[in-house]
Amino acid sequence: MGRAIGGDVAKALLAATLVAAAVVLLYIFAWLQPVGFAAYDALRVAWSGTAPPAPITLIGANEGDIARWGWPLRDEDLANLLDRMLEWHPRTIGVDIYRDRPVPPGSERLAALLAAHPEILWSFKLPEGGQPAIAAPAAVQGTDRAVLADTLVDSDGIVRRGLLFADDGQTNYAGMGAALAFAYLARDGIRLSPAADDTLRLGNAAIAPLDERNGPYVRLDNRGYQVLLGYRGGVQRFPVHSVAELMDGDALAEAVRDRIVLIGVAAESVKDWFATPFSTGFGAGPPVYGIAMHAHLADQLIGEAHSGSVGLRGLPRPGEAVLIWLVALAGAGIGLWLRYAVPAAIGIAVGFAAIVAATWFAFGHSLYLPGVPLLAAWVGSSGLTNRVLYAASNRERARLRRSFEHYLPPAVISDMLASRSLPKVGGERREISVVFTDIEGFTSLSERLDPEELAALLNRYFTGACAAIFDQGGLVYEFIGDAILAFFGAPHDQPDHADRAVDAALAIDAFAVRFCAEQEASGVPFGITRIGVHTGTALVGNIGTPARLKYTALGDMLNTGSRLEGLNKVIGTRICVSGDTVQQSRRHSFRPIADFVVKGRQGSVAVFDPVTQAPGRAPDAAYQAAFDALASGDPATADLFAALHRDYPHDPCVAFHYHRLRHGEDSTLIVMTEK
Repeated sequence: MGRAIGGDVAKALLAATLVAAAVVLLYIFAWLQPVGFAAYDALRVAWSGTAPPAPITLIGANEGDIARWGWPLRDEDLANLLDRMLEWHPRTIGVDIYRDRPVPPGSERLAALLAAHPEILWSFKLPEGGQPAIAAPAAVQGTDRAVLADTLVDSDGIVRRGLLFADDGQTNYAGMGAALAFAYLARDGIRLSPAADDTLRLGNAAIAPLDERNGPYVRLDNRGYQVLLGYRGGVQRFPVHSVAELMDGDALAEAVRDRIVLIGVAAESVKDWFATPFSTGFGAGPPVYGIAMHAHLADQLIGEAHSGSVGLRGLPRPGEAVLIWLVALAGAGIGLWLRYAVPAAIGIAVGFAAIVAATWFAFGHSLYLPGVPLLAAWVGSSGLTNRVLYAASNRERARLRRSFEHYLPPAVISDMLASRSLPKVGGERREISVVFTDIEGFTSLSERLDPEELAALLNRYFTGACAAIFDQGGLVYEFIGDAILAFFGAPHDQPDHADRAVDAALAIDAFAVRFCAEQEASGVPFGITRIGVHTGTALVGNIGTPARLKYTALGDMLNTGSRLEGLNKVIGTRICVSGDTVQQSRRHSFRPIADFVVKGRQGSVAVFDPVTQAPGRAPDAAYQAAFDALASGDPATADLFAALHRDYPHDPCVAFHYHRLRHGEDSTLIVMTEK
């Protein structure tokens, strides 16, 4: 018996060592990092806590400001804004608006203002990834007042790091958040100084650079001097005031005096917002504007300089490997001691909870433990049995069903499983059609409603919109705020995916019009839904880790579909369909709008409007004749569209070309300068 027990112990030790070695390899090669990031994000949110008021005020140009002053703000408007702010004596001002060339009028006045006020810092961008640099205004070039606006975004689109310094090979530049903190603290006699081992001393704080030798990043682009963002006080810690608030009264005087002021943009129509750890997991929050990202770094540095609090630290990688092995040994002990299924499951669950609790507690005391590898070692060494292996294929099918049941019709899932046409893990190239939707003015609506009311409203809207997608056998891939992204042609093969996508778009539009009218009748100003439809080739399939798969699509065609949705705002339509979809469609008719070169692309995209029986539309033949005249350069084009606009003033395509022609635009090729 002793020999048998000894053999079992030896086998358990061997199994634990093999499992630990496998987990360590997965860990150091970053294959566990996506799941590790998810755990890190949850811990960061859980420990964000509360914080004392920060000496930082954000001024962000919102949609109302843009309607009033335009975008980008002219030099004269910026000078007026800075003049107004300087009357209230802020400690330092950061302008997070690129201004590499003058935007007159008022350029000379703005330059003089910058020369006279050294407390004003201005953002610029170094060249990166083949993209040229964006210079700071001439008045601050070559000084430490030209600061970097870069925000470090991880491969999954989440901002977890802040940039203190970066260089161009010759000169070191401070990031916006860091520069503002340094300028603010200098008034208190606190200045940055070097310490041992690449550490920086700032008041009571010792700041160590982020690297891949410890902490949550196993693979890291560590160019520059980076730190983890703590997001203390929560991600929405800094209220954003509008330009109008500052210009139209004295209400913000005390919010500016002796504080850091950050000026930028806070409008949905201008892309300067980022996802954070608070944007992940259940109950994900909204993205955060760029000025708020800089504010979080500045607030963190100021708080650490005053309190001496320590940033998150991790064990050295060899120490983590030893800890993983010890946990695997403990797991093997559970497997050896508890032979029966129910007691073993209870023991595994207790150990699992203990590791989670220890990781959570350590994080709150500034120590990062590799929770995901520890859990993998525990479960792998204690729960891997013949029974588990026998059930693997059934579990795989169940997991795939669970992966799709929230965004595919049940009949499609059953058909896939019955035909064994399961999506390939890792992805496959496939032609699909995508539908993008977005609600006009949703940001303003969300500011008016309580979160509970907003959630209930969105749930009703999503239910109706998704029903239209499911009716056509589509896959609801993702909700992004108020937006929906849906696929047709994947994961289930649908030869008529283009027609299905157009059918779904028309059904969503019909539902959204009714829903909008119902909300308006009840006093809720619910905006129209804008829809983009595009067809192309993408890489589709289950992407992720075996423990955390997500069916997704990758490819530039998704960007094109998103741009098509945005073009509705420019044209005045509710649905824009690409020429690629039109070529594939067999059940629908379309009328041409124009060829658009959207920002960020070189080639043009032919854009069409589906032919419907909506009231107020010009006859298709008359519209087509006018459009053909426009395409051929016929001098009678303006008269043709003027006559159509007189008779059908509510036809958006007619109105679009009528106003273009009045402004001297006489081509069917339109180059967009904004997204």
